[in-house]
Amino acid sequence: RLARPLRHPFPPCPVASPPLLSEMAQLASLQGFQMERILGSYPSKKLIAMVGTLEGKEGKAVVVLDKKAFDPDTIASDVKQGNLDLDFENAEYACYNAELPPALNRLSCSVIHPATEKHIAKYTKEDFQMVAESPKSYAEVTKPYVEREELGKRIAWVYNIIDGEKEVERVLFRDDDADTGFILLPDMKWDQESVSSLYCLAIVTRRDLLSLRSLSAQHLPLLRNILNKGCAELKRRFGVEQHQLRVYLHYQPTFYHLHVHFTHQHSEAPGMEAGRAHLLPDVIDNIVLNPNYYQEKTMHFALRTTLGLFKEFATAGLTVAD
Repeated sequence: RLARPLRHPFPPCPVASPPLLSEMAQLASLQGFQMERILGSYPSKKLIAMVGTLEGKEGKAVVVLDKKAFDPDTIASDVKQGNLDLDFENAEYACYNAELPPALNRLSCSVIHPATEKHIAKYTKEDFQMVAESPKSYAEVTKPYVEREELGKRIAWVYNIIDGEKEVERVLFRDDDADTGFILLPDMKWDQESVSSLYCLAIVTRRDLLSLRSLSAQHLPLLRNILNKGCAELKRRFGVEQHQLRVYLHYQPTFYHLHVHFTHQHSEAPGMEAGRAHLLPDVIDNIVLNPNYYQEKTMHFALRTTLGLFKEFATAGLTVAD
């Protein structure tokens, strides 16, 4: 993860002393990046992901370039500085190739180093298959795999945030209650400039909850606290009302430490599709109806066919949801 300072005018939570910048946080250019291959190119999202190496550093690096959103406050003046070259016209329609000023061509650049196979898989265009995970297959396949492969160093960056060792300057809100506490901070996919593309994460501070499957009636105070205080803080800082937000959990998640996603309704953030996202208000209601809902339910979701968990399901003959 590349820590980026919050660029919103509201001040972050006060801290005793700023953390030292890591070597990766001091990266000034990509001149030393040697691309090995393109992982995925997404024209509709204006995004490209590459894997390669960084000069003088061991291991793989993933570099993601993403076109930043247009700024509504400056677009009226910025667009006047562009030059147009006619491509074609037909009746009232005309299509041009445009040369625009640098302000309209800014990119967000995310660098992941050292990048694991899971990081590389995350940005690689590949096939998905549906999986039907029963409570039995969760206990016998998913949970053992997660405990064996997805904890420890894989989520060290999460504990760095919880312990206040990294990304302290990016924290928007912190609740340190032992049972219901969480930390709210911008997701690295948000440029922190356009409110309409807002994307934040709430990471719980307790360390005993892996995912949606871990939740039961005893966790309702935690979930309600995240929903209520998270929405209130985003309204205070950015003026976004709760009805303008999608608040949801992923299953399967990208990392196995319970966290909740907050995105603006206008955001096109990945992972909001059926088979992945579960709205937090629905999660709360399901647990109210049945305290053990997520321990008893068969979960249906899509998995990348290159992930280790998919291979575990394939070996057990549980990959296709009929």
